[in-house]
Amino acid sequence: MSKYKMLDRSKCLPDEKNYAGRLLIFKPESLKEEFRQPHFQYFYATGGFGCYPDKLGSKVFGEFLADGEECYFYRSDFLGVADTEQLPQWAKTRYEQLTPPKMQIRVFQINDSKDKNNLEFMSYDTAMKKGGIDPAIYRQVYGGMVNCADIEGVFAFCNTSPPPGYYGHSLSVSDIVEICDGENMGFYYCDTIGFKPIDFDVSKVDRSDMLKVLIFETGKEPYTAEIRDELKAKQSVVGGLIEPVYFTDNDNVLIYCDEEFLFKGYKPNRHIGDLIIQGTFMVVGNGRNEYGEGIEVSLTDEQIEKYSEMFHYPLIYLTNEEAEELSCENGEESLDTGISQS
Repeated sequence: MSKYKMLDRSKCLPDEKNYAGRLLIFKPESLKEEFRQPHFQYFYATGGFGCYPDKLGSKVFGEFLADGEECYFYRSDFLGVADTEQLPQWAKTRYEQLTPPKMQIRVFQINDSKDKNNLEFMSYDTAMKKGGIDPAIYRQVYGGMVNCADIEGVFAFCNTSPPPGYYGHSLSVSDIVEICDGENMGFYYCDTIGFKPIDFDVSKVDRSDMLKVLIFETGKEPYTAEIRDELKAKQSVVGGLIEPVYFTDNDNVLIYCDEEFLFKGYKPNRHIGDLIIQGTFMVVGNGRNEYGEGIEVSLTDEQIEKYSEMFHYPLIYLTNEEAEELSCENGEESLDTGISQS
């Protein structure tokens, strides 16, 4: 018998039968004894015939909200769909991070030193009158995942709270945004009003100073980003002065975090060996140039896969109040407060 106060049907929506894309609550008896704790009862369903009451299949695919582990169970293993109005704060935050729209984008801006026709900040019509849009005068300033539903959302996002690693001016007229996935894939010219779809030969763009890195935001899954090999770009990822953390025997990669994360009140993010890093950090390749000097280099596909898996699961932080809420009412031992990670 679990020593914790487990979630029951009172935490579920009474009449919701469709499980796809919903947060579910396990029946306590469906969990192994060692995982029979309330924070492991939350399961985010992504698909499977078991999500639908009128299908013959019963498998429900998804991931545990607590640690992101992906697996499948059966429809009969669940009490029902969680009432999101009753979620503890850690679960609400994690659920919101799983469900926002996501877009993979790249942003290109005109390089002043190559702008012979003064096209920077000029409208699409002006650019066309002056010979057209020349990819050779552009350079990439960012590439990565943003929580936006459309390109107008990208414009607002890059002008109010740019993503970690974004290093360029605020998104403006003459900039070009590439949508890298989905039905709206393509290149879009930022005009005085809205965006114009354009043909754009990205192979001619200056991308020589871009680094492919892994970014780990607190509570989120890791994602690949392309940032400029500039100190300010790296500082924009971590939110302050960068501090290297060497965590492998071969030193082929390193972590950059904010050297003052202990003093800035950042929430715990990931376990790195014996260290708990707080706030956003990134993993980047560590190499040497022809003179033997240390330089950052892009991660390989193998490194991206390896470290995405190694640090996939974010830490969970429970306040004293949340831990008390999840503890038994009959005076048995309470949950430990603080952080946990599978």
